[in-house]
Amino acid sequence: MGLYAADKNNEKEAIRLFKDGLRKGNEETRRRSAEALTRLGNMRERVAASEYLVSQWSDDNALLVACTELDKDNEFSTVILYTEKLDILTAPNDLVSLRMNAMLRKNDSRFEDDLYTWMLNRPLSSAHLEIYERYLNSLAESKVRENDAGEISETVQLGFSENSPIRPISLDDPEDEPVLTARQQLMDYRASVQRRRYYAAYTQIKKIVGVCKENDMDLPPMIVSDMGKSALYGTTDYYSAAIQFDRLSRELDGEAQFFAYFYAGRLYDKTGRYPKLAISRFRSAMEATSVDARFDNALWYMLTTQLRISTDDIIASLKTYCQMMHDKSYFDDFFESLSVLLLSHQQWQDFYKVWQIIEGKSSEETFCKYAYIAGRLLEDGLIRNDSGVQTREALAAFTRVLSGGADLYYKVLALERLNVTDKEYIESTLCAPVGERTIDVNPDAERLLAGYAAFGFPQKIYDEWIIHRSGIGIESSMQASQFLNECGSFNKKFSVQSLRIASRAKNNATEKIPHHLLELTFPRFFSEQIRSAAEENDLPEYLLYALVRSESFFDADISSNAGAQGLTQLMESTAADIARKLRITDYNILDPAINTRLGAFYLKELIERNDSATMLALFAYNAGLTNVREWVRIARRDWHETGKLPHRITGISMDLFLETLPYDETRGYGRKIVSAAALYGYLYYNKNPADVVRELMD
Repeated sequence: MGLYAADKNNEKEAIRLFKDGLRKGNEETRRRSAEALTRLGNMRERVAASEYLVSQWSDDNALLVACTELDKDNEFSTVILYTEKLDILTAPNDLVSLRMNAMLRKNDSRFEDDLYTWMLNRPLSSAHLEIYERYLNSLAESKVRENDAGEISETVQLGFSENSPIRPISLDDPEDEPVLTARQQLMDYRASVQRRRYYAAYTQIKKIVGVCKENDMDLPPMIVSDMGKSALYGTTDYYSAAIQFDRLSRELDGEAQFFAYFYAGRLYDKTGRYPKLAISRFRSAMEATSVDARFDNALWYMLTTQLRISTDDIIASLKTYCQMMHDKSYFDDFFESLSVLLLSHQQWQDFYKVWQIIEGKSSEETFCKYAYIAGRLLEDGLIRNDSGVQTREALAAFTRVLSGGADLYYKVLALERLNVTDKEYIESTLCAPVGERTIDVNPDAERLLAGYAAFGFPQKIYDEWIIHRSGIGIESSMQASQFLNECGSFNKKFSVQSLRIASRAKNNATEKIPHHLLELTFPRFFSEQIRSAAEENDLPEYLLYALVRSESFFDADISSNAGAQGLTQLMESTAADIARKLRITDYNILDPAINTRLGAFYLKELIERNDSATMLALFAYNAGLTNVREWVRIARRDWHETGKLPHRITGISMDLFLETLPYDETRGYGRKIVSAAALYGYLYYNKNPADVVRELMD
């Protein structure tokens, strides 16, 4: 009721109702009521509401809400008071920025020390640069005040611009330009790198190292990191830069030494001629750091560098380091690249070795992917195991995929390989939980979401769900998604939000996934348009639904960076060409009916041009027909040499052909289409997922 009153600009009634909510509501309702009160009433009332909010909830989010409103009212002393205990090394940058701004405005003596700590110990953000620019302005203004006003002929130009030098302070008389302290020069250097002035920053490396030595200061780790970035992007003489960081590493220790070794490795690697030196430096970087994320980063670069050297070296490294990976999912893209390398070079036995090494050491999703592919290679007799019983191990691999945390794509493929027809087993497989973390349910947050739905505030649900998603149970998430799904009939943005909530809830589910959540995750939005386009072009509806879901997530107004538009993500030139063929002269590419009609025609045309191979048509839809024809040519050439031709066009089985495609995006696209089509066929068209897979992979 308070929200209704606020929407109608009835501020007095809204304040009364929110105060009532403070007295009678649950924890989350009370908090939202307190936050709303910081934005209502006169200044005195808003300040009092902010004080109450902080007194009841002292976490960073409450401080951010309160201090944002106080900052608008120029209540800088109060902001400083409320943030006295703030940890500027871990708190949200937007909140630290509010404290810094207040300290600068009040000329707080602690400002420069805190600014230096904040600037030198965290990755820089736009909030850092904004405060730093204000700081520079204050320095220049102080300099101006020291001069006789009559001697200043022009206004001092301050702050950053695209063409400004590394030190962005400029006065009329160069002799009057302020001399920056050592700490100011370090902050200035960081700001320059953040502004991508890499060449200027690279030329300043020796100067910055000298400044630290002259002032008996340790070279801060983040400065060394910025030096590395400036070298990577500010010079083409990578070898000389690598030597420079090698020398620097001998003078440093701890995390600063880590960055020196790390960027030496990256620079050696960038030369394209010294991979062994690069690998050596990445190993040294791993030994120098005590930060898990940095260790993983150096290990990732080391393994990725080895992709270009020797498969034997990679396998040896995995045996040594695989169990040391901290964030297993961080390495998923490396294992994806390794998979493509091994399969495209027909190193099937090495693929089998990697699969055996990574069990329990890689992410579950990566292991199950390798399990499926290893099963297929065993099944086709392309690799041999120690026992010589390939078929039995292949069946075990497919079964492991179905029982583990595999991506949906590999699950439906495993169902097809095992020829599963039992409906209960299929349902239990598709509804198996995939999340690994137990949800600590927040009943007050769930009640608040239900309240937004009950009182008709769909615009509040998605943002609230994002805030509390780690504490929202599967039933509550499903109810929120269902309500937004229904609201999509009058505002399509709610349809997209419904799909996002359902997808995330499904992908993080730690309990059996309800069948209805599958339906919310694979909805049939724009059903009239899709049905009509599918019928006109003799395409299965479930395939067209899968295409639209994968291309645009049912966002009819979306445009990609490349210029693809609408539900089926058509380029204007492609749409115009299809429209001419269909004799459509006046059309809006974003109109759902037109867009799906053009997209369906284009897909049908690609299927015909690829000898009725649906998967090849889908690859061409994503990557272009010329690329697909070249990939097919290479595959047929390589598989002719083996004497095996499992597929009529590609030579290689279509599921394995997908795994060899050189484009990451196209491989992911193919997987999304197949899994979505299988689910749509299963949920709405009484199709066994295995049958859909066979139709597409033929």
